[in-house]
Amino acid sequence: MLNLSEEQAQRSVVSGPSLMPLLDVMLLLLIFFLLASVFVQPALEVDLPDAEHSESDAPQNDTLTISVSSDGDVFINKTFVPLEELQGRIEAAVAEDPEVPVMVRADEQSAFRYFVKVMDAVKGAGATQLTIETQRVGDTGS
Repeated sequence: MLNLSEEQAQRSVVSGPSLMPLLDVMLLLLIFFLLASVFVQPALEVDLPDAEHSESDAPQNDTLTISVSSDGDVFINKTFVPLEELQGRIEAAVAEDPEVPVMVRADEQSAFRYFVKVMDAVKGAGATQLTIETQRVGDTGS
């Protein structure tokens, strides 16, 4: 006769495939998707000035988007660029594609001098397709 203690009997019932590796994978996937969702954001958020005749053209993938924040920081496609380096970066993009569209987005609270410096850098770099992004009067989003 086979005598099994209660503990051995319970252990044999519980034995089976371990769920720990599955839980580890699920936790890693959760962390991955949370981090990925944080980094996938639209272009730098700025409060665009209102314009009565604003058009709502979505920027194309190859558009060089230059954003000016309210405190005067300049970004090219969400990457901070010092004003001294801005024209060189635009020239490099124009050298790759002479018809690259350039979109300037300036926060309505930013000083006008930053906008002028950005526009001067765009013109100095030789960009030919320029768009200044605004928002239609009454729109709440940018």
